[in-house]
Amino acid sequence: MLAERSLGAVEGLFYRLVTAPQGVAGALSGLGLTADDLVVSDARLDAAGRLEVYANMYFFRLLDVLRGDYPKTLAVLGDAAFHNLVTDYLAAHPPANPSIRFAGDGLPAFLTGHPLCGQRAWLVDLALLEWARVDLFDAVDAVPLCLDDLGQVPPEDFVSLRLQPIPAHRVVQVCFDVAPLWQAIEEGAAPPQDAVPREAALLVWRKGVTVWHRAVSVEEAELLALAARGATFGELCERLGASLTVEEAARSAFAHLARWTSDELLTRALALTTSDPTERNGTVL
Repeated sequence: MLAERSLGAVEGLFYRLVTAPQGVAGALSGLGLTADDLVVSDARLDAAGRLEVYANMYFFRLLDVLRGDYPKTLAVLGDAAFHNLVTDYLAAHPPANPSIRFAGDGLPAFLTGHPLCGQRAWLVDLALLEWARVDLFDAVDAVPLCLDDLGQVPPEDFVSLRLQPIPAHRVVQVCFDVAPLWQAIEEGAAPPQDAVPREAALLVWRKGVTVWHRAVSVEEAELLALAARGATFGELCERLGASLTVEEAARSAFAHLARWTSDELLTRALALTTSDPTERNGTVL
């Protein structure tokens, strides 16, 4: 029977068997096949047993990856509940990317409708934070801006300075205050079983080889979004000036700039512009 199938068809059948939620035996039965139709038995292990080896390896390798990607979610749920969550997740969302690195990218969205979130809706936000940290770990590198770089900019040119955030940053909007929960687990405390309902913006970024996160105000999140879209330092001041005096707006803008520079959140490439876009001098530090 299998001799009449193409190599691609045999490989597809093998994949269906080792990833089947109902197990190899159930999948074979549904297909009207036996393990011996696909795999050769010998004295050490029969054909079904050989297929089960691959099925177990497939699942537990993915389980190990997701345990590493979501350690805080694992700590809250415990081994058994996390195992069952991953089983449900993989059945609904089998990996579609050749790289196992992306196996867990859909877990936060999957949690939204999962029974585990019935009384713990904050699990979604915790998973969102964890995935953002995983995802940004290997984001594109950029040389960070430092204070010495800013010292080279003439004061009169600051208004036209474009502040470009590094690629390895993201602002995660959450509905629950999961940052203290994350920190408690990080410090070895017993996993909290609740989080305060509170909308917040969490800035996640990579500094060197370490990923950090912190809560940011609505104002800072908006300024970062403006900078990411190419706003100048002067335009950030103008935005702050909508609710502050000129002096207060300047102080606030410089305070944000100092914090972002300390956090290595800005790229070193600073393009100076003129009022006429066609005359941009493209000065880069």
